[in-house]
Amino acid sequence: MSAPCVFHCLNIKLADEWLKTCNEYLGYVRRPFQSVPASQLWKCRQSNWADAFNEWGVLQFYIGVLTAIIMAVLRVLDWNNRHNHKHEKHHGEHHHEDHKEADIINIGIDVVVRILVCYILAHLSWFAVVRKNGCFCCILACCECPPVLLLWGVLSIIWGVLGMLDSVQDLNNDCTFCIIGTIVQAVYCIILLYMGFCCLKLWIQHGSEIIPPSIQGKGPDGEIVGAAQIL
Repeated sequence: MSAPCVFHCLNIKLADEWLKTCNEYLGYVRRPFQSVPASQLWKCRQSNWADAFNEWGVLQFYIGVLTAIIMAVLRVLDWNNRHNHKHEKHHGEHHHEDHKEADIINIGIDVVVRILVCYILAHLSWFAVVRKNGCFCCILACCECPPVLLLWGVLSIIWGVLGMLDSVQDLNNDCTFCIIGTIVQAVYCIILLYMGFCCLKLWIQHGSEIIPPSIQGKGPDGEIVGAAQIL
């Protein structure tokens, strides 16, 4: 029998369950390509689509980190190019150095934030798709059911396509080094496309349901507070 669609409202146990998987997921991050070799990962046929999604998620994290670092370097280079011939015309070199230090600090903070976001997204997507077989959270509520795998797949593919278009537009900028960021961002978008494809395959394996047979509502402690039959 198909699984019901479960709506969690302020479910602390679900959040705690995710936090307790940090060590497990960090193990995958530290040792990538254990379940699926890199040479096999690019293929459109997999023996285990959950493992493939897991490895793509880890690869997404590493490429995301690389992208954050490269973008930070490009920002510093661009800043130097723009201000190299200006600082003497304004408030003097001392002001220029202070302004540069402030910008570098801001860029460093941005890199750290980007890396943290990359990890959280990678860990959350793994937990939602692989561990929970379809789960999508929005602020204080979560929806858990196999049809959510379809949502994850479609969103991932859309993000990949939009990101690819955005990276191509960056080529129009007057920036010598922008081609590097464009290439890395394009690789990141390809990974999103593969992750979306894995989600669609997992959704098909779970029966290709769009409408679940029943709905349950769970409160903060995981207790069932309501249920309804759909099919």
